[in-house]
Amino acid sequence: MANSLTFNSTDLSTYGVTITRIKDNQTSFKRDITQLDTRAHASNGKRESLKIDAEFILVGTSLADVQDKLASIKRILTAVETGELVFDYRSGVYFNAALDEIDGENLTQKCISGTISFLCADPYGYSTTETDQTDNITTDPTAVTVTVGGSALALPVFTLTAGESLSGPISVKNNDTGEELVWDSSMVSSDELEIDTEHWVVKKNGTASMTDVSGQFPRLLPGQANHIVVTGFGTTGTLQTVFRSRFI
Repeated sequence: MANSLTFNSTDLSTYGVTITRIKDNQTSFKRDITQLDTRAHASNGKRESLKIDAEFILVGTSLADVQDKLASIKRILTAVETGELVFDYRSGVYFNAALDEIDGENLTQKCISGTISFLCADPYGYSTTETDQTDNITTDPTAVTVTVGGSALALPVFTLTAGESLSGPISVKNNDTGEELVWDSSMVSSDELEIDTEHWVVKKNGTASMTDVSGQFPRLLPGQANHIVVTGFGTTGTLQTVFRSRFI
């Protein structure tokens, strides 16, 4: 790319698009405040959808060429409901974006200037590189360190692979957040226990196993090392941690 953008793996610089200005740093929260019986107040908030405005210039060889390129860009941006949006200036981060509108005007017969607007129902940016870390479980409990980038909590998938028979309870805790999930059931060697913090589900060998779950799904703090402690898993298994750093 050359000061342009890629949408769903298509580089728009191929179509003569140069991005001149981007507004993508909105951080907006919707908060509900409730008064409790004790007269104290509780606040609950969530991030609202993100709007990204990208000002652009499209250059061609003629009026017909410019119009053909603009038509191709519209087809690319509307081919899917939501696609991965990556800007050249921030090539390590993508957004799950949908086209909102294209507003342009002909400056000359060979040049169009305007704005492409995207809406992101999911307001977070994600690292284009997935972190996949595997640590051996050699003591009980075992502590491992997982370093996270970004500026928002990461939502990992933890996969515990047993190396021996286990009777439970088994727990995974992030000592830095205090969040701990406990699964109280049994496993045998080669069984896998998957803890998906984004979707709030625990699976044993690919099948949901939520009956014996308690506690909180442990998330990862951004921009620092996270100290994860596994308890009750013997001394011969492994812990795999998979996530993408997130950005606000």
